[in-house]
Amino acid sequence: MKLLTALTFTLASTAALAHHGSNGQFNRDIKVEVTGVVTDVRIVNPHSYVYFDATSATGETQEWRCEMRGASGLIRAGWTKAMFATGTPITIKGSQARREEFGCMMDSVTFADGRTLARNDKIAPLLEEAVAEVDLAPGTPVINGRWAAPPGRGHTPGPSEAAAKAAAWPADIPVPTGRVSFVPTPEGKAAAANFSIEMNPRLQCEETNIFHDWWFDGHVNKVKQTDDKIIMTYGFMDLVRTIHLDMASHPDNITPSRAGHSIGKWVGDTLVVDTVGFEAGWLAAVRTGVKHSDQMHTVERFNLSEDGEWLIMTYTINDPLYLAEPYTAQLTQNKTNEPYSDYACVELTEERVKGF
Repeated sequence: MKLLTALTFTLASTAALAHHGSNGQFNRDIKVEVTGVVTDVRIVNPHSYVYFDATSATGETQEWRCEMRGASGLIRAGWTKAMFATGTPITIKGSQARREEFGCMMDSVTFADGRTLARNDKIAPLLEEAVAEVDLAPGTPVINGRWAAPPGRGHTPGPSEAAAKAAAWPADIPVPTGRVSFVPTPEGKAAAANFSIEMNPRLQCEETNIFHDWWFDGHVNKVKQTDDKIIMTYGFMDLVRTIHLDMASHPDNITPSRAGHSIGKWVGDTLVVDTVGFEAGWLAAVRTGVKHSDQMHTVERFNLSEDGEWLIMTYTINDPLYLAEPYTAQLTQNKTNEPYSDYACVELTEERVKGF
């Protein structure tokens, strides 16, 4: 059976593509629609890919691959490898890759039976897993359990979004009014002067920072709480950090890391966490690049909503070397019974890009 590739664009040069759209790897302004037969599928984090052969109007075979959500998101939504068994006919609509002639970011996929699934569709009930109870000192707020950022609500919404979301926001938590931009020092600007999207840590399967990774892509994070320690295991990149509740000050011999060294204390119903000992890294590394130095010092304040269903982190970043002023923002997580799953990153972004 000969399958035709239906393209809704004329392929331009790589240089021309780079001037359109806002995404570093894909051009949202150039849409494609491709029909083919599945040859392989890789359900991995941070990005899954379906591989398929299409036939051009001139009879040539085109080896396509289109990026889907990461494995954690797909599995939670009920997607399986069996859906993309070798030989399965599919039609994909999406956005053209900037550096791959036969690459795209999938917006939707249509199967031979006519069923169409959008990128973020859920096709099965979410799995649930009970959270073990913990024995804590009387009156201690319980943040033990699993938390995830609902779509569009993980980070502080911008001013235009705040009014629309106010009705659904927890009544006892003020609706944020938007987040400020990082203000780098001259040294900070110089450190990030040569930024390119390829420097994004997640493209090397590395953590970014304790704030970005806490909310990114809505992964399930788990918190294990005792009276002495709180261990946070992030669903994104498997970052693990320990908040020491039994220490009054940071030690002198900290080994720098992406997570840093955290000490915390309960002040009423607020968990206040002080963190130092970071290795230099990125605060932002997508559309723009903003770096932090090893002098970064952060303070987080965690609060629960009255019903205990929301965990709100308000944080402030100080970096005397790379930031001209403190940066303050808020991250919001919702309690979930969805199971935590290891991220187990396998980065395939550059698989076909090199030499394009």
